[in-house]
Amino acid sequence: MQGTRFGRWFLMAAVAMGVLLSGSRVQAAKALNEAYATSARSMLADQATISYTASLPGVPASDDGMLYLYELQPYEYTIAAGAVPVAAIPATASPVFTVPYTQARLYTKLALAVKAGGQNVMIASPQYITNPERLATHTRARQNRALASLQGVQFSNLFLSNNVNGVIAGGFTTAQIMNQGNNQGITNPYSRTGILAADPHPVTPRYYMLNASEPAGITALAAELTRCAASSTVENYIVGNEVNVRTWNYMIWTDWDQYVREYAQAFRVAYNAIKSQNANARVFVCLDQNWDRNRPAGHGEYYEYMDGKDFLEKFNALISKEGNIDWGVAQHPYPVPLTYAKFWDMSGCPDGAYMKAQVSSGKMLTFQNLSLLTDFLQTPAMRSPAGNVRHVILSEIGITNAQGVDVQAAALMASYTAARNNPFVEEIIYTQAFSEPMLDTRFTGQSQQVYASLGTPNEAAMDAWAKAFIGITDWSQVLK
Repeated sequence: MQGTRFGRWFLMAAVAMGVLLSGSRVQAAKALNEAYATSARSMLADQATISYTASLPGVPASDDGMLYLYELQPYEYTIAAGAVPVAAIPATASPVFTVPYTQARLYTKLALAVKAGGQNVMIASPQYITNPERLATHTRARQNRALASLQGVQFSNLFLSNNVNGVIAGGFTTAQIMNQGNNQGITNPYSRTGILAADPHPVTPRYYMLNASEPAGITALAAELTRCAASSTVENYIVGNEVNVRTWNYMIWTDWDQYVREYAQAFRVAYNAIKSQNANARVFVCLDQNWDRNRPAGHGEYYEYMDGKDFLEKFNALISKEGNIDWGVAQHPYPVPLTYAKFWDMSGCPDGAYMKAQVSSGKMLTFQNLSLLTDFLQTPAMRSPAGNVRHVILSEIGITNAQGVDVQAAALMASYTAARNNPFVEEIIYTQAFSEPMLDTRFTGQSQQVYASLGTPNEAAMDAWAKAFIGITDWSQVLK
């Protein structure tokens, strides 16, 4: 069977070379790239050496019988004609390269290629270093964390080029990395001041896509996060806010594939900067509640957000292709809608039947149906490099008191119970930052008492009170 597989591979390579001899260099390069499809990996052998390995289906044909290793920036996906390789070895089916580690190579990727018809033809997906924690010299033991906490206490927004020093000095354990756009150097070229006027599908930007599409942007982004990871108590880093929504992570409309690619580039730089300082830090993708709505092109909302499920699939495919890493998910499981907390009785909610159907059908993700997310993350394709389910935190949830403090308190206990009963949820973080009339999420009275009981001996009594108030005997009647 091995000989048969090699024969098929050789035939594909021969066909590709035949195309090349006919003069169609572009088609030949594509055919060779497909013919030599392979697995590859780039890892730190030690703090001074990178080991690049690949597994090919056979010895690849080339102009000169050599394999070349090239260094690419995060935003580069092809090898330039005049590029100079960082290493070369005689062609083999199991190449092993050893190249010196430099700080710049923490954020670049290595690409395997052959010379064919005078062209550099890539024969494996470019690979980033996937074990940056090997470099870490500021690793700290992770703190014991309560399941429930409040934003502003252990959690802080980390506005790059604005309040990094405040986060370092603040003693926080979770930080959400955001770009206010005041520093154009760390702001993606597709997101900068003045570009909104040219946006064919404009939205109102609140925060901006980070810049891993220019050398200076990569350097600046890496420097700020390296300093924070080395000097702060933060151990959970969230890269962006609800990044499946363009308002919260603005980039001019191109298409969702490019949008996710730009984010994945920035995420990789952030991940390697952080993990190279604190090996125990965790780095998260942040999503909103749109889970599986599948708005078609042409629908107004199609250009505003993409479903969280679709985003994770695209993001995971990009990350896995260029070297899988241990990313996690930070979800915001608000009630649906945000202004209505009495989720067990939607009769008083405008469009209540529609909102209820959005949750029950799995189109929207809330604390009522958290299993949608964690079941999806249990599928083989979505697991971490070690085969584990990804880390999950619920990094922002606000429960409105618009239907009364008792309703707020009961919904608070329900959301906490949903997190506590899901074995893959590690933390739920409440926000009390909103004080608008229909979105006042501050805890008072019974809500304050319920929150104070969480994780204490008084929790059981408050749990019983909440179930009685809702009119259920078991949480499975309203949570799944």
